Parts: sequence; structure tokens; C-alpha cells
Amino acid sequence: MSALITVAGLSKTFVMPAGEVQVVKDVDIVFEAGEMVSIVGASGAGKSTFLHILGTLDTPTSGTITFHLPWQGNDQAAVQPFALSTQDLALFRNRAVGFVFQFHHLLPEFTALENVMMPGRIGLRRSGGNDAVEQSATELLEQLGLGNRLHHKPGELSGGEQQRVAVARALVNNPKVLLADEPTGNLDTATGEELFELFERLNRERGITVIFVTHNDALSQRCGRRLRMVDGKLLNR
Repeated sequence: MSALITVAGLSKTFVMPAGEVQVVKDVDIVFEAGEMVSIVGASGAGKSTFLHILGTLDTPTSGTITFHLPWQGNDQAAVQPFALSTQDLALFRNRAVGFVFQFHHLLPEFTALENVMMPGRIGLRRSGGNDAVEQSATELLEQLGLGNRLHHKPGELSGGEQQRVAVARALVNNPKVLLADEPTGNLDTATGEELFELFERLNRERGITVIFVTHNDALSQRCGRRLRMVDGKLLNR
């Protein structure tokens, strides 16, 4: 495997009324292409903050993140996303990273198919335009067992079905890395197991790097690499 993401000296400090709180502390780590990595730790340890910075949803106070992947025609690009313009950063995030959260955040007024198509419609560049996005979204939903739910709105779907729609939405732009923040935390045991098996299949069959935060130690143990966040520091388990 080769390096996909290099994190160096990453820290995050929040300024609160009572003073500064350092949530992520000087993290250095490399994530390899094709890995499946879990991050566990107590509530408030900094897991979600780290994941959000890794996915460029939040900015670090100090340190760097470098993605080693093709970008804007350069096959050997080393992209530091926080050095990009606001517009380019948004495009990079949309193309390179997929997100799955504990709560699916689907738009209730749109169908499952329309929700999955949303990221593909942003800065539409793919050959075939909107038709290609719709085809890709349809195929993903079918692969995830939702071919008969394309035109159902989120309120008409079970919790597990809604989360699978969220996974399809995260994958519609063929990202290199899938970041998941407590993706099974709002699901019953059987549905959570089903979702985790889906992540395993995506990692195995598509080679997608999967990094996820979880409180479920049993699921964490099934990953190739297990990390623990302790007081803002990321440690090997």
C-alpha cells in the first residue's frame, strides 16, 4: 500500500469563555490507500473533531494534512487542502472525500435517488452530465439493495435504509476515502452489523480507504488498524 493521507503536527484549539481548550494535540499519522481504520475513545477525546478536520469540514489551528492523489490533471499530486482557495477546497472535498454521519442528514423533501444525486450535481463535470449522475446514483442504490426505493422519501424508509442512502450519497463521486463518524450509533445491533459489513465490502471490492469513529469495540476489532484517541492524542491500540 502507499500513503494516501499524511497528517503532520495537527492540533485544534477552541477558544471558550473560560479559556482555550485544546481538543486535538500534535497528531502525526499516515493513512495508507486501501486501509480500513477504526478510531475509538471516550466521549470528548477529540475523535469527531479530528475526523472533521481530516475531511476538511473543520480547519486545524496548526499542522498540515496532505492528500496523495490525482488532482486537476496531475497524476502525482500532493494536495494540501487548506492551502486551496475556498472554491477549490469545496470542490476537492466534494470529489475526494465521502462522509457518513451518525444521523443521515438526508433532505426530507427529496427522494432517495435525488438525495444521492446531490453531490454529483455540484460543479458538474463528468461526461454525460446529469444523466450520468442519475445512472451512477441509481446503480449505487441498486447495489445497496434499494432498487425498489429510488423514489421513496426519507420518511418512508427505515433507519437502516436511510443510512444506506447516505452511504450511496457519499460514494456517488467515487471518493478515494470514506470517513464515517459513529455510523452505526443510531442503529439497532442487526442493522449496524449490516452497515459495517457494507463498509467491509466497499473496502475489499473497491479499495476505498475507510476511516471511522466508533464506540463499538467489537466492530473496531475487525479493522486492519485500530487507533485510540486519548485526550486529543491519537495512539496505536
